[in-house]
Amino acid sequence: MPELPEVEVITRELRPHLVGEKIRDLKKIWHKTIVESEYSPLNKRIQTITRHGKYIIFHLPDGAIIIHLRMTGQIIVKDQSNLDAKHLRAYIEFKSGKIMQFFDSRKFGRIYVTSNPQDVLKNTGIDALDANFLPKVFTNILTKKKRQIKSVLLDQKNIAGLGNIYIDECLFASRIHPLTPANRLSDDQINILFKEINKILVNAIDRMGTTISDYKTVGGGFGSFQNYLQVYGRTDQPCFVCNSPISKIRINNRGTHFCTNCQVESLNNEL
Repeated sequence: MPELPEVEVITRELRPHLVGEKIRDLKKIWHKTIVESEYSPLNKRIQTITRHGKYIIFHLPDGAIIIHLRMTGQIIVKDQSNLDAKHLRAYIEFKSGKIMQFFDSRKFGRIYVTSNPQDVLKNTGIDALDANFLPKVFTNILTKKKRQIKSVLLDQKNIAGLGNIYIDECLFASRIHPLTPANRLSDDQINILFKEINKILVNAIDRMGTTISDYKTVGGGFGSFQNYLQVYGRTDQPCFVCNSPISKIRINNRGTHFCTNCQVESLNNEL
């Protein structure tokens, strides 16, 4: 699933192509891909394109088109009118002749058309790279949660944008066991984790994200951060720090990768 870095890369790539473009038509190929409302985006000009968590937001004068890629969503912008058919679920035609195609092999992705973006974003927390996401905000979130830190970070209502890959990487870099209750973390652990989240997300963006299966950039390119992963997807391979085999367990039905030697589980953890 594309996470914050991948969605940020896509958002940045879309801006020079589509900001200022006027929408001619919005076509639905698979009936569930577009979630419509009474608001019509036709003949509206895209003012800017931003991101919140894993959502891409196309701001229109009096509304928005919001895309969530989910598991396998991909966006491609073409100048010509010919369309690729395989896994094409929807597309937007612009008056300039450009076409933004939305592909999604698993059909989980959604395109929301709304007059009020908050109707779509209301259940998401502060973005993990928001300027207002400060250490004290992070501390306030974690100290109120008894759940395992991996579960807390996965929950988009708490912090928007983090996903399975980057949470595993951030917890390893912070030497925190994924089963540790969030409210049991020390101030030092919280501060280290906060810094690692910022550092790893920024590094992943600089490397155009992580391509493991489906993720591609708007231009059809691949990310390279998969070449720098320390634990994710490395089950039974030696830890780069201590040479112990990387372990994998399931938390919230997500495969969770960690080093049992570097990320020591506290005996006081409540599982």
